[in-house]
Amino acid sequence: MGRLRTDTQLAIVCVFSTVASLAIGSFAVYRLMQGAVAVALFDAMVVLVMLGGMAYAWKTGRSVMAGNVIASLLTAGLLVVIPVYGLSFLWAFSLMIGIFLMATSRVALLLSVVLIAGIGLAPDNFADPLERTTFFAVAAQVALFSFVFAWRTSRQHRQLDVMANRDPLTHVGNRRALEREISMRAEAARREGEPAGLAVIDLDHFKDVNDRHGHDAGDQVLIDLARIVGDTMRATDSFYRYGGEEFVLVMPGTTPDGISAALDKLQAAIRARLRTADGTPVTVSIGVASLGAKDDPSQWLSRADRRLYAAKAAGRDRICIEPRDPAPAEAQAFS
Repeated sequence: MGRLRTDTQLAIVCVFSTVASLAIGSFAVYRLMQGAVAVALFDAMVVLVMLGGMAYAWKTGRSVMAGNVIASLLTAGLLVVIPVYGLSFLWAFSLMIGIFLMATSRVALLLSVVLIAGIGLAPDNFADPLERTTFFAVAAQVALFSFVFAWRTSRQHRQLDVMANRDPLTHVGNRRALEREISMRAEAARREGEPAGLAVIDLDHFKDVNDRHGHDAGDQVLIDLARIVGDTMRATDSFYRYGGEEFVLVMPGTTPDGISAALDKLQAAIRARLRTADGTPVTVSIGVASLGAKDDPSQWLSRADRRLYAAKAAGRDRICIEPRDPAPAEAQAFS
């Protein structure tokens, strides 16, 4: 249930698929009892497609793709069922609402046009031109209202997501977003063996920056650090403010050697670019831990944090990487 509360798109896919499956499944049973075996089997196939899409979204987290696929298949299915089995075209109205809730805006608009045209232009779906014209008018209104509602809902959701998951000062992810990312990386490591690195980055002597230059200057240093990291990290990496002057960089799909090379590059960029208003250099200390398929994900951040303390104890302005071989007692340090 926790995932349904945090992933709105997944919740929509699950709710729509469940409700629609119950409704269509009931019709399948009714048609089977009436002897319409072919229609019942088609209804059952539609139910299986929706439940399969819901299971795919739940397992992989790709709820947007699942929503697009389910909406596309339901649209195609309805266009087949109406002329072949004589199903009422009124189902198109409820389907359009579902399309705009599940699919992306472009896909939903395309599917709605296809659905309206497919039903409205079919020669045998309407008794007279007036009924056909009425369908086009009502369908266009339903599509328009559904689009506006879905667009406003999506926009408000994005705004709420930014407020809930972004640090207001630096605009990077916050602690809540970091916890979700760690859970995702741990699941990927467990399921697919995908490696990942986590680096805890802490500004050296940041209290002195605030004391000497003021808190506004200190805030600017935090903003500048976030910008430098954003310019340096890969598109697949993600960056978070963990608290105060402490940040976390998550690097999925990265081996220990790749982590070391990436952080050497990052630290060089920070040394070259991070300054206070009067030009005083500001350095960082970095503690790093890798995550493998057999590692304990709940301790991943704590292990990197311990490496950070080791980097500070060794003189600051350095990277301290957790050894992958448990035998050595010392961590690797890179200045």
